Amino acid sequence: MEGERDYKVNVGLKGDWQPGKFPGLPKEAADALSGSAPWQSQVAITLPHQGSASYDIGLDADLKKVSSHLPSPLDKAPGEALPVNVKVKGGLNGFMLTGSAGKQNRFNSEWNFDKKQVNLARAAWQTNGGGTPPLPAGKSMTLNLPALDGEQWLALLAPALKQGGGSGQVGGFSFPTTVALTTPQLLLGGQAWHKLTLSAEKQLGATLVSAKSDEVDGSLRVADRGPWRADINYLYYNPQFAETKSAAGTPPPPEKISFRDWPSLMLRCKSCWVLGQNLGKVEADLTNRGDTLTLDHGLVDTGQGRMTATGLWKQNAQEERSSLKGKLLGGKIDETAAFFGITIPLKGAPYDVDFDLYWHGTPWQPRVDTLSGALQVKMGKGEIDSMGGGRAGQLLRLVSFDALLRKLQFDFSDTFGKGFYFDSIRSTAWLKDGIMHTDNLLIDGLAADIAMSGQIDLARRRIDMEAVVAPAISATVGVATAFVVNPIVGAAVFAASQVLGPLWSKISLIRYHIGGDLDQPKINEVQRKSKEDKAS
Repeated sequence: MEGERDYKVNVGLKGDWQPGKFPGLPKEAADALSGSAPWQSQVAITLPHQGSASYDIGLDADLKKVSSHLPSPLDKAPGEALPVNVKVKGGLNGFMLTGSAGKQNRFNSEWNFDKKQVNLARAAWQTNGGGTPPLPAGKSMTLNLPALDGEQWLALLAPALKQGGGSGQVGGFSFPTTVALTTPQLLLGGQAWHKLTLSAEKQLGATLVSAKSDEVDGSLRVADRGPWRADINYLYYNPQFAETKSAAGTPPPPEKISFRDWPSLMLRCKSCWVLGQNLGKVEADLTNRGDTLTLDHGLVDTGQGRMTATGLWKQNAQEERSSLKGKLLGGKIDETAAFFGITIPLKGAPYDVDFDLYWHGTPWQPRVDTLSGALQVKMGKGEIDSMGGGRAGQLLRLVSFDALLRKLQFDFSDTFGKGFYFDSIRSTAWLKDGIMHTDNLLIDGLAADIAMSGQIDLARRRIDMEAVVAPAISATVGVATAFVVNPIVGAAVFAASQVLGPLWSKISLIRYHIGGDLDQPKINEVQRKSKEDKAS
């Protein structure tokens, strides 16, 4: 039809789509689609005498016969009605596409043509009903989506992203590299991230990804070359991975984790909760060198204690081994333990621990029978006020010190029944293939000095140690020293010395042997020297 100023063409079309056979659709997506979708369309084309051609297209389809196994929200069972309405208006340089899918989904987009490539310039999608969403101001996409399973979507999109998704191009199609996504919940990394706003923006030489939700607030700079950098204000990460069991009902062996494709990373986290533990400030510089992942700078600062460390994780066809070297510092060991929700009988003691350890296996799952290295422990003034069971006595049970003190409490109840005060604890230990050896564990106590030496088989959980206990209290010097250290302690020591003076003051030393199972060691007194024996 020829109008007064231009030609107009109106065409009515009908057809039946097979979505799984759309050209250009990634194979992984095509395999997830089956069925057909009947459609009808009205196409109005305007060909002016002067200027560019334009078109106005309306399309209606029903996806009732389509079955989709794509991740939510694009999953769909056959027989479930899903009307789709699309409107397209444009010309030779591009077009505007708007429409709806079902009752809740509304979309709006701007497209343009560049040589033989189709470019998505701007787009908006929302799933909360309402009218057509407004387009973003710049070249970007805004997606307001329902709850998503990120693991499934990443698995589906991974091939396309490797093909060129980071540059915003896949085949003959390009899309904005700036994306803003909002969802009430994203399942990713074994955890649900709630009220999440996720944005990605292409920058010079990198892509900046920012995330904010109830569980995280931070950004990740994904460099085209060089290490990535994560700056996190807060993070709460407590993954809950589903446990799978074999036919026999036993858990399957853990899958081998390879870091070969991991990027080098600089991590700076101001407040981190991981696996239910409040780690506080966390920093890590990780460098991937092919078969070796190196920790060049590691820091965990809870505010109650501080750990600095370096280490490596080596992985190749011949071996898998790890190492960690560093220092632990803190003002009060019980406050540090309480920060992690652990109650220990050690109270008030400042601590300084140097460690240099290496083993076969991953950093988080060492083979105990290969654990080797050295430990040096220094602790200042403190108290051991309870020998309770459970997790409370783990530190002391490692060398069966709690069992030894219970023995002393039984033999000398009035002296050791009110807690054990000490000025210092010192020890150096060496480990070789899971066996820890020390010959200088020294406890400088107010009531007694204790020296321990021997070895502990950590793999077999066996202990073989000697302990020498020597009274550190006389009726004058011990009490005076205790009063200087702490008047309250001095009063307790004075009372004990008055009651047990005749017995305790006569002892020069007691020697014990600690052996057997680490959880239930046997303690036998092998020697007791009195001061008279020593004098003779």
